[in-house]
Amino acid sequence: METVHLNFFTIMNISNTIKEYNYYQKTAIILFVILASMLIGQVLAGLVGMLVNLELIIESGLSEAKTTADYNTVKLLQFISAIFTFVVPALIIAKLFGDKISKYLYLNTSPKISYYIFTILFFFAILPAMNIIIVWNSSLQLPESLSGLEQSLMEMEESGKKMTEIMLKGSSVGQLLINLLLMALLPAIGEEFLFRGIIQKHLIVWTKKPHLAILLAGIIFSAVHFQFYGFIPRVILGVLFGYLVYYSGSLWPAIFAHFFNNAMAVLSFKLGGDSLDASEIDSFGTTSTDFYFVFIGLVFAYLIGKQLFKFSKNKPIK
Repeated sequence: METVHLNFFTIMNISNTIKEYNYYQKTAIILFVILASMLIGQVLAGLVGMLVNLELIIESGLSEAKTTADYNTVKLLQFISAIFTFVVPALIIAKLFGDKISKYLYLNTSPKISYYIFTILFFFAILPAMNIIIVWNSSLQLPESLSGLEQSLMEMEESGKKMTEIMLKGSSVGQLLINLLLMALLPAIGEEFLFRGIIQKHLIVWTKKPHLAILLAGIIFSAVHFQFYGFIPRVILGVLFGYLVYYSGSLWPAIFAHFFNNAMAVLSFKLGGDSLDASEIDSFGTTSTDFYFVFIGLVFAYLIGKQLFKFSKNKPIK
């Protein structure tokens, strides 16, 4: 019993010591925890993958999944990877740096239901404009001198697209719910825990400039997805999520908005006949005849944004 108490208090003392570390020491701890957790997740995913479907792992590297068993293997490995890449390190860091995980991650408070309703309306309103930005970003071309890099980026984009389509496979209601869990709910929780709950918070302390910190967190959020042809739209989304957290003082609106955005993409995939290129939702606002929807949407987004700001005025996080 004495050993148990000693170990417990030792752990508590270590945690209290870490809380007193300076910014650079805490930065090193954040990076170490994230990288260590990712490594553990990759090892576990590899072990599970070999046990479930050895041939798929060795011969195709998950890129040529064709059967239901293959799809399920990919989804299982994605679940493990996401948990250890985003959720686990965020929880560990919050425990090391804060007294309570819920308080450190801004999970102990939430705005009224009207805030969430206006959040949905806001993201609906900006949909046409976001689609235009997505099309513009996807059509960017690098100088001829960087043709090799451009080819590599295009290959990465195509690989990511194939993986996304694999993750979204499944025609039954049960499979749709699983897809919503893996592609909408889990990323919404895990990525907001890490990027807004940990990284953005840490950057605000470093820069002393919340708006710059929100932008930097959005850039990091987009960069880790390794998709150049969707980089700008994802930065914008990251910044919007960041402001939801900053002005509401809660992580829940960002989690909700992130889930809503991803869930729309999942449902769009189904409406598009299981193709990422065939959705009318994703193309809405991108044709010349739809331009007025873009203008109207932006006007409504501005008005809704003002209302959201009014709801949370003078309540920015510390």
